[in-house]
Amino acid sequence: MPLLWSFGLFRVLPEFRRLEAEGQEHLKEELAELLGRWQQREGFLAVYSLVGLSAEADFLLWQGASHPRALQALRRELNRTRLMGFVEPVALYLDQGEGEPGEGFLALFPFGLEGTPPAGAKVFQGESLLALEGPFEALFPLAGREGGHLAARRTPREALDEL
Repeated sequence: MPLLWSFGLFRVLPEFRRLEAEGQEHLKEELAELLGRWQQREGFLAVYSLVGLSAEADFLLWQGASHPRALQALRRELNRTRLMGFVEPVALYLDQGEGEPGEGFLALFPFGLEGTPPAGAKVFQGESLLALEGPFEALFPLAGREGGHLAARRTPREALDEL
């Protein structure tokens, strides 16, 4: 059965980087705990770092859920954390598809792909978008050439520590 997919890209505001290190740590820990709890729920939640891979966003959340209420509930809980006061949503892509992410790099193509996916890449085909999972070496040139978002899978805390 197809899941609803939500790909949310987020950028950390400069004001966060001006906070004392201890304050930053408390905010990151609160959000990491929330994301960890959501990873234990029905569907899935994958966290990716775009640090050093994108000028547009710092992290990406890929949620798969059977009902739109779950997508809304996550966003509502995210918005209640203090760190999200220092984060700006860059883009939100919604679609339907099948499959769950593994541990590889992710290349997200919100409007599809002109060419064929590289050999060895796992393909997640939605109704209007395409996500590929695989090794950095295969996805990097494709994401650059086709204008996709390239991201590295991380635990919630690892992704937030890269901010």
